[in-house]
Formats: sequence, structure tokens, C-alpha cells
Amino acid sequence: MSVEQELIERALECAAEDDPELNDLVYKNFNEVMADAGELMSHVDEGVRGKMMAEIYRLLLAEDVAASDGDYLVFETKTHANSYFVLPEMYNVLSDVFLQTLRLSAARVWSPAVEAAMSHRLNALRTAINSALLKNGCATALENNID
Repeated sequence: MSVEQELIERALECAAEDDPELNDLVYKNFNEVMADAGELMSHVDEGVRGKMMAEIYRLLLAEDVAASDGDYLVFETKTHANSYFVLPEMYNVLSDVFLQTLRLSAARVWSPAVEAAMSHRLNALRTAINSALLKNGCATALENNID
């Protein structure tokens, strides 16, 4: 197991132990930053939100998400765009909010090394998602310079 993987797993375990409301906080913070997302998810119940967070964790734990889950991300981003009207920029905002929330929830073990590992992994996930969006013909936030 790589050092990066160990740091990520340790931070996620700490957050789960120290902050049982982590998933709810991620959604709350995401909805505060991006009100459109809150409107899109207003019909989604706690069980579905839990499954969505489980997928975020699974993808975050993949050491090479583009190779292991590239086709899956193409399918998911297409489904989210066509069926749920998810905007491409929402993925980057969620990534930023997730990192900010995790910093606080895993404060007990957070360090510059954990910050670097999580940022690197989240950037890899963003890149894989943006690649999937491009394959679907969607303009990405990166292309449009949307912050």
C-alpha cells in the first residue's frame, strides 16, 4: 500500500470515528455553496444520499480511478446530466466542499502530508470526471474556467 493510500484511509477513518455527521455536513456545505445542487437533490432521501457518498469514498480510494473506473464515470456523468440535470461544474464544487469538510472532520490526523495526499487524489478524480464529461460531449468547468 502506498503512503498516499495509507494517509487517505487514515483520514477517512478518523473522520468517520470523530464526525458521524460527515456525510450530512458534506451535503449541507455543498448546498450552501451551490444552491442549484440543493434544488436538484431535494427529492433524494437519506438512503440514496448515503449510497452516493459511498460511491465518492469508493472512487476516492481507487489509486488509479481513471484506469479502474473510467467507463463507469462516463456512464454515471451521462446519466446524471441527462436524468438529473447535474451541471458539469457541480463535480468540482463538490470536490472542493468535500476536502474542506474533511479537513475539519479529520482534524485529529490532518497534516500537510494528508492535505497533499487528499488533494492529489481528488485532483485525479476530478481529471477522470472531466475526461468522462468530455467523452459525453459536455463542456467542463475546467474548459470554461468556472471556479
